[in-house]
Amino acid sequence: MQSATQPPFSAAVICYNEEKHIANSLGSLTWCQQVALVDSGSNDRTLEIAAGFPNVEIHTRPFDTFIKQKNYALSLCRNEWIVSLDADEVLTDENIAEIAELPLDVAGYRIGRRSFIGDQEIRHGTWSPDYQLRIFRKSCSQWGGTNPHESIQIHGEVGRLKSRMLHYSYDDFDQFIARNTKYIHMMVDHLEQTGRTTNAAEPYVHCVGNFLKAYFLRKGFLDGAAGLFLARHIAGGSFLKYRLLAERTRERRAA
Repeated sequence: MQSATQPPFSAAVICYNEEKHIANSLGSLTWCQQVALVDSGSNDRTLEIAAGFPNVEIHTRPFDTFIKQKNYALSLCRNEWIVSLDADEVLTDENIAEIAELPLDVAGYRIGRRSFIGDQEIRHGTWSPDYQLRIFRKSCSQWGGTNPHESIQIHGEVGRLKSRMLHYSYDDFDQFIARNTKYIHMMVDHLEQTGRTTNAAEPYVHCVGNFLKAYFLRKGFLDGAAGLFLARHIAGGSFLKYRLLAERTRERRAA
């Protein structure tokens, strides 16, 4: 429940075929005056479920990039204070109670995420606590960064919540592999468009560095088989990204 002394909040959510998670995500935003939901062509029950929430306004927009999709959702929000969630993120009762007591004397707030693959929470490695800027003033914020790793570009001081939200990252390991392969190609496209180049050695440097960080430095080994899986595939994804970029660099120089 929002404090009577706080200004009204809008929420921004983008989605595509999220029937498994959308009810929990939107259900955690019922305290917001308005939820701007931007769908990119769902063909499951996502929009049917979303239509059952009275504070949700449904909009459609063909997907091009996460940055443009989220900035469009942000543009539809009528209030100054924004909560921005992915459709697989859920605010807990503790989050909502803490938000109601925030002084709102900064430009935004980061929230840590408790991330899951299926039913298993990933408690260590580079996924935890995974702070994300999810509450912010509209007037001093916009989405930027790189696709698909978009982030809020904000002007002003940022605070941090003590409680953490839920993030149902992937239903299983196969979904992780499929989605991240797609994301890797998106990242390579973005790097190439910005003129980024690389060499034959960089893929190996990033691969080894990411594995050591995820598995040993951030104690991913404490998550058992899931921790090893993530460390291996995060490292392998980094290798693939820079190998593809190296190949494109060679092709451009040979042209």
